[in-house]
Formats: sequence, structure tokens, C-alpha cells
Amino acid sequence: ICGGCILVVACIALLGSVASGSPWADVASTDVKAYRSEQCEAIDKTAFFLQIANFWSNFAYLAAGLMILFFNRSMPGRFIGGSLCFLALCSAWFHGTLTGLGQTLDIVGVYAVLLAIVAYGFIELMNWEYDDWQAWALMIGAVVVAFIGGFLRSEVIVFNSDVFTPALVVVIIGWMVWSALARNTPRGVEPAAEGNMWWGFGITVSAGLLALVFKYTDGTDNLLAKHDGHYYECLYSHTSVIQGHALWHIFTAVMFVG
Repeated sequence: ICGGCILVVACIALLGSVASGSPWADVASTDVKAYRSEQCEAIDKTAFFLQIANFWSNFAYLAAGLMILFFNRSMPGRFIGGSLCFLALCSAWFHGTLTGLGQTLDIVGVYAVLLAIVAYGFIELMNWEYDDWQAWALMIGAVVVAFIGGFLRSEVIVFNSDVFTPALVVVIIGWMVWSALARNTPRGVEPAAEGNMWWGFGITVSAGLLALVFKYTDGTDNLLAKHDGHYYECLYSHTSVIQGHALWHIFTAVMFVG
């Protein structure tokens, strides 16, 4: 399914570039300069999608979401898988168009995934049945809050991505640590599979740490990339298929599957 989606989008991009070039070529120069503080990849205003690696790498989220949808039979698991598929669409929209709406939906997608995981952890903590009305209400509420938070991030400080995202990550890590210390095995996981759970935990932590390194070494004014705005000093080549932000997409997708 993921491969078919890639083929369809590639055909759309090819036909669109032949017919009209780039419909998003009017991105403001001030926005381009702002994006360079976090992303080394060049913005090609002549292409149908303005960024290449940062656009196509979002299919890793789609693959991860589909894997969870197909292999996790629980309602909360399917919410998480669907949220990852939604994030793939939203993040690709942003990096392909660099529009304000795309940026907002990208943040909505991130919030949706994180809140779905937080809600799933709470359901496990309360030992609710997956099909209880409380579980359904919580998962649906998580999606609603993601949309509210994404669209109000500039007006409400608590929904600012620099505040809300780390807070959700801390909650998720806290639940993971509590679950590990309590030696709780999620329902549906056989005791014999606990070893695989620890492998999954290790993959999650390793992939997450690598993703952070790649994300924050990208651009010219990032946490691990202080180049005083000098674009030519970027760690990643502007036209390379290897980009820090693209690797962030790939490794966070692996993290979520783990």
C-alpha cells in the first residue's frame, strides 16, 4: 500500500511539474530564510514539491502507521496507526508546499500521534477495556485536542510546540519507565514475548536518540548547529538526499513502531 502511494504521488509530481511547474513557487523569501535556521535542504521553487528529501521521507510515517494498523488489533493501537498515517500526509504537505496551513497541519499531526500514545498509556494505566466507552472517548478527545492545539498554538502558550511537544514526550517517557519498573506487560502480549518487548524498548530509545541528533544538527541556528546563519556552513549538503530533518522523519517512524 505504501509503495502504491509513493508511485501515485510520484506520477502526480511528474505530471504537475510538466503541466505547471510548481504551484507553491510564491513562498516568501523571509520564510525561506526562516526555514534555513532548522533545515539545510535547499528549497527548489521550480519543482512541484519544494523540498525533496524532507518531503519523500514522510512515507516512513505512512509505512509505520500501516504496520501498526495491520498488526495491532486493539482500538487504541489503530488510533495510533491512523494518527501516523495522518502525520505522513500533513508533514509531506508542509515540506512539499511550505504553506502556513501545511505547517499548522504538520503540528496537528505531531500532536495527534503523541496524544494518542499518551491516551493509550492512560488506558493501560487505568486497566480499561479497549472497547469501553471511556477508552473511545479518550482516544477521540486526544485527536480533538490535537486539532485545537495545532490551530491555537500561537494564541495559547500551553499549545506552543516548544512547550506542548516536550511535555507530551515527558509524559510518554514517564509512562514507559513506570511500566518497566512495575514489570507490566501490555494486554495481548504473551509472557514469552516479554523479551521482544525489551528489544522494542531498546529500538525505541536508540532510534529516538538518533532522531534527535539528526534533527538538531540540521540548519544554521539549531541546538547542535550554531553557524550564525551562514547557510554555506550547513552540515548537510543542500541538494543531498541525506538530510538531517529527513532522517528525523525516518528514525522517529522507527521509534514509534518500536
